[in-house]
Amino acid sequence: MQSSDLAPLLPAIALECQLRYPAEACGLILSSASGGLRFAAIPNIAGTSAASGTSSRTGRDGYVMDGPRLLAELEQAESTGGALVGIAHSHPDVGAYFSREDREMALGGGLEPLWPGVDYLVVSCRAGRTDDARLYRWDPTRGDFLEEILPMPRLANDES
Repeated sequence: MQSSDLAPLLPAIALECQLRYPAEACGLILSSASGGLRFAAIPNIAGTSAASGTSSRTGRDGYVMDGPRLLAELEQAESTGGALVGIAHSHPDVGAYFSREDREMALGGGLEPLWPGVDYLVVSCRAGRTDDARLYRWDPTRGDFLEEILPMPRLANDES
């Protein structure tokens, strides 16, 4: 996935982050058979009884994607020739960075990504407004994630 391909999706991702604030928003970036991308928002169930045993975090400081919705989106993409190409989530009031937990989840406890070829988008949402976005892509030659800063669009409801 090229970062320039994400530009048309950033307004929808930013809006989802603002709507879910002060909780973390999360979702999938999926490709179609023709290579087009779409964003699928997935409910964050962190801190709910549905997520018990999967994370000690709340929706304010972590995310757990709703399993049935996650699987439905993945199955729909794959059944039409598409694929998972990215995972997006927000960081409320702490900035866009790849946290230790984000990295551990991406690596699945190993030294290589759990989902090869999947990039990670982290969006900063401060006081209910998105202000920064960073894309993290695995570089196998370095054995680490590379960071790319993405320009965040201004939404119609953003104040000056």
